Amino acid sequence: MYIPIILGTGRSDRQSEKVAHYVHVRAESFGQFDTELIDVREYAAQFTIPPWEENAATKPWRDIAAKADGFIIVAPEYNHGYPGELKLLLDQAYEEYFDKPVALCGVSSGQFSGVRLNFALQDVWFTMKMVPAGATFFGNVKELFDEHENILDETYNTRIDDMLKRLLAYAKALKNVRDDLSK
Repeated sequence: MYIPIILGTGRSDRQSEKVAHYVHVRAESFGQFDTELIDVREYAAQFTIPPWEENAATKPWRDIAAKADGFIIVAPEYNHGYPGELKLLLDQAYEEYFDKPVALCGVSSGQFSGVRLNFALQDVWFTMKMVPAGATFFGNVKELFDEHENILDETYNTRIDDMLKRLLAYAKALKNVRDDLSK
């Protein structure tokens, strides 16, 4: 199984990067699937390139999406929505997402912790035939990590581990679904 972790913002001084690194370390120590940290800065196009258009700029992301058995998205809530660069990245593929689970780590400097981000992404995932497999929210993110980017609230360890278990179970089940549908 391969489940990449997408850091869904390219903003400078992004607090989501701390969360993404934390989740990546937890996923690697979980040891039940292969993973890597994908930064939208390296894969998102400067403008919308539709998935049906052959383009060398989108091929690396489309290859990752095709190989993936699921996704973890770590992103902040921007103005009750998600970052534009995350949408640009996601829009580079389409069928590559079908029947694959996605888990969200919503990040916010406020108390709502990216809850509205979760609502905004539901329609995108539905359209791309992705299956939501849970979310973990990181509110007041500037207070969650020490100066070495270690998590201060250790209850997040259990929350992330539970999210990873659920995501893996969905990934295994949906792999069977994809296999059945491809016959």
